Amino acid sequence: MPIDVKTELETLVSYDTTNEASSGKKADPECGHYINQRWAEFGFKTELLESKGYHTAFGIKGNSGPKILFLAHFDVVPPGDGWRTDPFKLHVESDTAYGRGTCDNKGNIVSMILMAQILKQSPIPATIMLSASGDEEIGGSHGAGYLKEYLVDNDMFPDYVVIADGINQVIIHRRRNILPTYIRAEKKILRTKGRKETIRFKTDIFGSESRHSAYQRLGVDRHAMLAASKYLDLQGYSKVSAIRGGFVKSNVIPDWVELDIIHPDSKGEDLEYDATLTGLVHSLLSITAAPYHTEHSDLGTIVSPNLVELDDDTWSFYLDIRAMTNDGDAVQAAFEKALQGKVENASVKVHAGIGYVDSPPDSELIQAAEWALRKENIRYKLIEGYGASDSRYFAGHGADVFDFGPRGGNLHGPNEWVSLESIQENARFFYTLAEGLSREDSPY
Repeated sequence: MPIDVKTELETLVSYDTTNEASSGKKADPECGHYINQRWAEFGFKTELLESKGYHTAFGIKGNSGPKILFLAHFDVVPPGDGWRTDPFKLHVESDTAYGRGTCDNKGNIVSMILMAQILKQSPIPATIMLSASGDEEIGGSHGAGYLKEYLVDNDMFPDYVVIADGINQVIIHRRRNILPTYIRAEKKILRTKGRKETIRFKTDIFGSESRHSAYQRLGVDRHAMLAASKYLDLQGYSKVSAIRGGFVKSNVIPDWVELDIIHPDSKGEDLEYDATLTGLVHSLLSITAAPYHTEHSDLGTIVSPNLVELDDDTWSFYLDIRAMTNDGDAVQAAFEKALQGKVENASVKVHAGIGYVDSPPDSELIQAAEWALRKENIRYKLIEGYGASDSRYFAGHGADVFDFGPRGGNLHGPNEWVSLESIQENARFFYTLAEGLSREDSPY
C-alpha cells in the first residue's frame, strides 16, 4: 500500500520528542521504535542504538557496493509560545503542514521511509543505511557521535553521507563550527542613589519567526541581549539589579529580555545593584567584536548570548559561537582580552566543538547529488548552511558529506511548517542519488 505522506507525518509529529538538557527531558524513544518498524517493513534490518539514555534508530539493507548513509533526527526543540495550533498535532492547509518538527526534522524521516519503500520495489547494488538520532538538538554526541563510533567499530563506516537535515532543497556543503562558550563571575552587590526602571528588549530576525541563533545576520537582525548591551553602553552610568528573559536553550535566541535598571540620581532612593551583572551585560558587544582568525564564511562569525543563569551566587552566560575555526584556545584568548577591566574575576571557557564542514564542490558525492537533482527536476543551489548539524561528526572523520531537506520554514520558532510535496520529491532524489552512486559507470 502506498505511503500517505500526511498520515505518516501526523504520526511522527504526535510523538513529543522534545529534547531539553536543562530539564533532563529526552526525546521519546517510542518514536525511534516506530521509525525502525517502518523501515523493517521494507526489508531493512533494524536496531535501536542507545547511549546515555538517548536513542538512535538504525536500519541497513544490502551488503555489497558503496556504503551510503542517510541520517536524520527525530528530536525537536521545545515548542515555545506563539503557536496558532497545537504544535504536536499536525495541521494541514493545502500543501503546507504545521507542527513542531515538521521541517526540523520529521519531514526528512518521512522521505527516508518513502525511500525505503522505493528500494523494496527497485533494489540497487549498494549498502544503504538509514538512521534517525535522538539528540541532534542538544549537540548530537550521543546520537550521530555514537553512531559514527558504532559504524567504525563494526567496519561499516560509510563511503558517502547524506544528512537529511536541511531546508528548502539546497545542497549544504559547508557549515560553521559551534564553539560552546561559558562566561562566569560571582555576583557583586553594591548600593547607589538612583531611580528604578524596567526595560524590555525584543529580538527581531528579519523576514523570519525563527529564533535559531545560527540564522542571525550581522547588520540586519537584532538580538535582545545585544540590544540590552548597547542600551547600557549608551546610558553610561546606569546599573543593572536584575535580569529576566525568554531563555530557552543554547542555540535559541531569547525572544525578549528585561533589565531592572537603576539610573543614577543623587536625590533618588538608596538602591542595590549587581556590579557583575552590569559588567557582563555591558561587555557583550565588546565580546562580539573580539578578533580571532577564522576561514571565510558567507554567513559571518556569530556570537549569540542565549542563556543567563544565577547559581550559588555565580552568574553564568552561555554564548553560542558559530565560526569557521576549530581553534577554541584562540577564541578564548580573544574573549578574555575583551573582558579585561570590565568584569572582576571573570572566567571564560570556550569548547573547541566538533569542527566545521567543508566538502569540495567537485567531490564525487556533490557531483552525484547535482546530477540526481537535475534528473528529478528539482531546482537547487550549492550553499553554506546556517546551523551546525550532525554532518560535523562525519566530516571530522574524513567523509564527504552534505545536508539536504524539504521546503519549509520557522524551524525552532512558532508555526513551523513543511511542504508535503517536497517530502515526496526528496524521497525520489535520495533514491536517485543512491542509484547513481551505486553504478560502476558514473552517470555524472
